[in-house]
Amino acid sequence: MNPLSVVPVSLMLILLGSLTFKRINTPVTGYEHALRGKASSIALSGIFLTLAYVLLLPPVYIPVDSVMPVTNTTDLISKYFALIAVAFLGGHLSVAYASPFARRWTVGAPGAVMLGVVATGLLGTLLATNAPRPSPQLLDYAAQPSVRLNTWLVLAYVAYIVFPLIGPAYRDARKNPLRVGRLASGLIAGGFALSLARAFTYPIELGATGDVTYLFMIVSYISTAFVVIGLALFAYARRSRKTETELGSALSID
Repeated sequence: MNPLSVVPVSLMLILLGSLTFKRINTPVTGYEHALRGKASSIALSGIFLTLAYVLLLPPVYIPVDSVMPVTNTTDLISKYFALIAVAFLGGHLSVAYASPFARRWTVGAPGAVMLGVVATGLLGTLLATNAPRPSPQLLDYAAQPSVRLNTWLVLAYVAYIVFPLIGPAYRDARKNPLRVGRLASGLIAGGFALSLARAFTYPIELGATGDVTYLFMIVSYISTAFVVIGLALFAYARRSRKTETELGSALSID
């Protein structure tokens, strides 16, 4: 596998894994508290996203895929984990930013329908792909129309989830009374904007060749890093005993 795909995945895994582990193993929260109540959605989002990245590492992907009934089913599982993580994140942020519209859009009936459609589409495109050998993210078969559709489905779902949350995050980035709160929401809004940008520029990405294609993938890694770091800043503020009133956002409250 090209190092331009392995290295970003490894770095994202280190970031996600360390922050998720830190969140569920702190004296302030603890794993019992982190996995229930208000904290459960954001903790589960981190866990599922970390698992999604773990499965993409070749030393994990190849042996796991060897026991699957269909070649590259591991890629499908990884993407399902990522979709679940994004859904949990969208639900949490919609509550944290007090946006009923975003909550219905992300985890209400429309969100459930969208998740079901995308999940079915990912299965169908995998079955339609001629992929005899294991390939994380199906990169070895990226030229096939079914793989292109497979990738676009994931990008489209992420864009669907983040679309109603960009506005609330941007407003909080401008109005939050604390600098750390403004920075955190700014990073989250920026990460969401990058996700939207990649989804809308996907037709341009299809025309890219060689290592240029990996640059578009790195955009997704950067957007994920922005959101994860933004959430970590809110968690830091909470551990520093900043109250919800001071932060101007429920993001600090587990």
